[in-house]
Formats: sequence, C-alpha cells, structure tokens
Amino acid sequence: MNTKIRPIKDILWFIALLGLMSGVFRMWFGLGATTNMVDGIPWGLWKILNMVAGAALATSGFMIGVFYYVFRMKQFKPLVVPSVVIAFLGYGSSLFSLLFDIGLPWRFWIPFISWSPHSFLYEVFWCVSVYWAVTAFELTPSILDRLKSKKIAHILHSMGFGAAVLGVSLSSLHHSSLGSLFLVTPQRLYPLWYSSLLPLFFIISAMGAGLMFLLLFKILYAYLYDPESVFGPKPEAGAITCSLDSAPIKSVAPGKDMPMLRKLAGIAVSILGLYLILKVGDLIVKGTWHNLISGDWEGGLYIFELLCATVIPILIVALPKSRKSPTGLLIASLFAVFGLVLNRLDVGIIGYFRDAGAVYFPSLTEWLLCFGIISATIIVFMFLVENVTVFDDNWKKRRVSRGLFMGSFDNLSHVWKTVLSDSAQRVTLIAVVAVPFAWLIQYPPFHESKNDKAIIQPAIGLDALRNSLRIDGNRAGVYADFPHADHQERLGGEASCKECHHMSLPGDQSTSCSRCHRDMLQPTKIFDHTYHVSAVVDSLKLSGLHPGNYTCNVCHTDNYARTADNAKSCLECHSSDMGMVGEIDPDLDLKYADSYQQAMHGKCIKCHDSKAEELSRNDLNKCFTCHESLTPQDNLIEKLKEPSLTSDETVQSEND
Repeated sequence: MNTKIRPIKDILWFIALLGLMSGVFRMWFGLGATTNMVDGIPWGLWKILNMVAGAALATSGFMIGVFYYVFRMKQFKPLVVPSVVIAFLGYGSSLFSLLFDIGLPWRFWIPFISWSPHSFLYEVFWCVSVYWAVTAFELTPSILDRLKSKKIAHILHSMGFGAAVLGVSLSSLHHSSLGSLFLVTPQRLYPLWYSSLLPLFFIISAMGAGLMFLLLFKILYAYLYDPESVFGPKPEAGAITCSLDSAPIKSVAPGKDMPMLRKLAGIAVSILGLYLILKVGDLIVKGTWHNLISGDWEGGLYIFELLCATVIPILIVALPKSRKSPTGLLIASLFAVFGLVLNRLDVGIIGYFRDAGAVYFPSLTEWLLCFGIISATIIVFMFLVENVTVFDDNWKKRRVSRGLFMGSFDNLSHVWKTVLSDSAQRVTLIAVVAVPFAWLIQYPPFHESKNDKAIIQPAIGLDALRNSLRIDGNRAGVYADFPHADHQERLGGEASCKECHHMSLPGDQSTSCSRCHRDMLQPTKIFDHTYHVSAVVDSLKLSGLHPGNYTCNVCHTDNYARTADNAKSCLECHSSDMGMVGEIDPDLDLKYADSYQQAMHGKCIKCHDSKAEELSRNDLNKCFTCHESLTPQDNLIEKLKEPSLTSDETVQSEND
C-alpha cells in the first residue's frame, strides 16, 4: 500500500470506530444523556453539519451532470463519475446521520406513507431520499463494469441523461427548501443571517461550494494516487533550465487535468461571486448593514464567513499564478468549503444564540459521531477509487502491485510491518484500542454530572392535542402530569388562561414557561439589552456608526445615569404586543424571571391550598397529588413532616 495512504486510513478507522461507539451510546441512552441540544436552539450538530452542510457539499453530482449532459461540456467527462460518487456518499451519510438526530429513528419510514405536502421538511425528506436513490442508479454502471456486466452497464449508461435531469430537479428543489426551513423564525434568527432570500442563497452557495468540494477531492486524489495527472510528471534526473542566477531548476510540466480544473474553479468562483453580490445587496435592501458595525460578535463572524466562502477563493482563482498552481486551487477550495460549512452553522445554530439566551456547544459524543460518519464516508470513497473506475483505471495496476509479497523478517520492525500489512488485521488492532477508549471518554453513566445542569425544557404533550401535559422541566424524573384541558374548563374556559399565563413575549400569544423561567432553582435574566438597541434602531429607522448612542434616550431618562432603575417600564412600549398584556401587573419585574420551580409551585400550590380547604380534601395540596413519582408508601413522607412524629415511630414506619 502507498506509504502516504496507510496512516491516513488508520486515523480514519480510529475516528470511525469512535463514532460507532458514539452511535451505540446515543441509541441506547437517548439524546438527553448524550447530547447538549436544547429546545431554545432548533437544530443540533448532526442535522446542520452532517445533513444540511453535507448535502450542500455533495451538489457537484447534479452540477457536473448539467455541464456534461445538458450543456455538452465534454471536457468535464472525467469528473462525471467522481461527482456522482461524492453525491451518493454525501447524501447517504447525511441521511444516515439524520437517523441519530431524530427522537424516534426507527420510525424514519413514516414520511413515506404519511404525507404532509405543505411542510418544507417533508419535501426535503422526499427529495433527498429520492435524489440519493438517483445517485445510486447513476453509480450502478460503474459497479457493473467492475463486475464484468458490460451489457447491463451499457443500457444504464444510455439512461444517464434522464437521470441527470431528474437529479437536477430534485437537488434544486431540496436545497432551496432547506433554506426555507429557516424562514419561519424571523424574530429568532439574528438579522444578518435572516432573509427572505434564504432559499436562493442556499441553492447558489451549494452550487459554487459543491464544485469547489469536487475540486478539493480531485486534487487530494491526485496527491495520494495519481500525482502526474495534476502535479505533472516527475522531472528526469539532471533536467535543468537556465535562470538568471545560474542555479539549476528542475523542469516540471503541468498535469494533464489542470486545464479542466482551472476551468472548473473559474465557474465555481463565478457562482460564488454572484452569491456575494446577492448577499451584500440583501444587506443594503434590508437595512441590516448596520449590524456589521454595531460591535456585536455576530457582525465579525458574518464578515469572516463571507471572506472564507467567497472573497478569498475568488481572489486566489483570479490571480494567474495561484490559478495555475494545484496548491493554490487546493487552498481556494478549502476556504470555499469551510465558508459554506460555517454559513450553515451560522444560519442553523449560531444565529439563534442571542434569542435563546444560551450557547449550544455540542457534546463530545456529538463531535465524535459527526466526524466518525465523515471518516467512514471517506473510507468508503477510498475503497471505491481503489476498486472501481472512478477517476481513472489506475486502480487495476495498484491491485496487481498490492498483491506482491514485500515483507521481510530480518528484524522486528519488518516483522511488525509484515504482520500488519493486511487491512483486516490493522483495523482489528485499531478497534482493540478505539472501542475501550471510546467507552472510557463517552459512556454516559461515567459523566452524569453533565445531566445535573438545570436546563429547562417545555412540557411534554401526553396526547396529540396536548390536552394533558407532563411538566418535567429538567427531565430529572420528578414530573407532574397536568390535565391542562380539564383545568381550563374548570376555571372558566379560555378566559382563565391569564390565571397561569401571566405574559407572553412580544408578538407571541402562547409563550412557553421555559422561555423565561430557564433555570430550575435560580432566577434568570430575560431582558436582552443588546437586542433592544438593535430593535429600536429598526423600529425608528435610525442610522449611524454607533446606533446605541441614538437609542439610549428612547428608554432612559435624559441627563441621568443610564441604569435599569431609571428606565421606563417595558409596558410603555409593549402594551399591546405581549399576549395577555392587559392582565400584567405593572409592578412586575420584567428583567428577571423566577426559577422554574418557584414559578410552577407559585402558580399551583396557592390554588391547591385554597381548594383543599374549600373541598375538605386534605390530600389536594400534598406533593404526591401532582408528583406521582413521589407517592410515599403509607404516606411516609407526610408523616415525617409531622412534628409529633417521634424517632421511634419513624423507625417503625421505615420498617413497615
């Protein structure tokens, strides 16, 4: 085996095995014990990085199909099969990672029979699944060629045009729909990333970065397997050219594939240039350009994203010297790929941090499963290029040379290398190390302190209409099943909602308790000063390099220190857009929210106390009336609360 490939495969196998153990732990212990995902941020690492970004990077399959079959650009014929392989593996790994992200992975087949045509997510599921099947169909002729089924392979090759057209339609549909998923969060996603043009941004950026991803893999393949195709033939010994300083310089001719790669890079950066123009124009039209210079960290991240995704790749490819260099094209493609991945993370995860009031950082299990799937995909890709005609037919020569016995037993190191020359033996040894290591660093019961965080989550609906709710804020098991519909009817119908839901966020009619009461035991700061500065700028159409200087007097008393004490009441501005605002106590502190436990008990216990006395039901205000998991045996807990209970009686109760 090529000495450059062996250590790379060893590393990939090690990471893939770590990811395998992560997948086992996720399936066995569930999302809560293995991830850091929270309800305030809608998507996790597997959904965004593996699925959304992964599918975008695999768009070269339909792009090269368009170039070759539709536009008749025959110079791209060598890239048709590689692009299909990348699409097949990219979409396959995306769908596979999605199984770990959904709560009930064994029900993945439900969308096939339960139709929801008005859902963007439903459309994405169908298009991605069908397009993956199309790429599998397009890849079949290459597999059949390897299996000597020439006749069937020829028939399938003749159907390539139709498959390409179908693939283009499906891919363009689901990429735009992936952008549409985030259109439903205009008040939550940070303004720099939210736009009504998100569907267009997603498809155009995927087209450009997808071509750069293919360029990246072609150059890496050439480096590992076929250097002459890109880097040029090795110079003959003694070959020199004259130079001004008379120093001998080895002559190296460009590889035969470089003209094709330069043209591919030119097309890709042209698409990225269009993407850049649209992004800048959108900022100007929306009026959100001031967020770039407001001093928020999101502005800096947005600029960095655009530099990586568009500006740097465009500049590198535009310069003649770097455009003619495989290294220059490699660097340009790396920046473009990284920029697209960063964009998807920004739109899908990071852009929600400010609204959620929390930072989601994936757990170790999430990272290892993410990169484990990526590593396994690369291993499969390397297997295909070594055993099937993907880029070229050189795999046949490599198979012949690989069969030669090259071992030597003259010393221990050669014995070691010879024994581990077989791939199965090497992978077995790696597994012996990787599996116990993964168990040690990931096994959830070893790290239960992670679950001690008081991250509050919304109530769980116990039925389809959420007539009954399970209140278990930190999912610690001390829950209360709350018959919501019964309480509403008993207290007077919808008019009684104000008894518990004392306020909602601006523009919302049914804000979940967990959105404000975010900690189980501690009060939570819920007033976002930075957001309000931007909101005032938008509402009053203010401008300037420092928007905060123009907005302070809107809320604070002029000529006084700008503190929370001399700020106007929130209700002066939000008297009509905070849900049941007419019932809000004007003296209510809207800067901090009580702890979740205090909020729940404060609403429930007082009413239960009065009803227990009114109905002469002494058990109505006991803990176990709501918390069935705390039901005491023989009412032991309640007896322990009674001051008249002696120590002897306590012992007797415990014995009973």
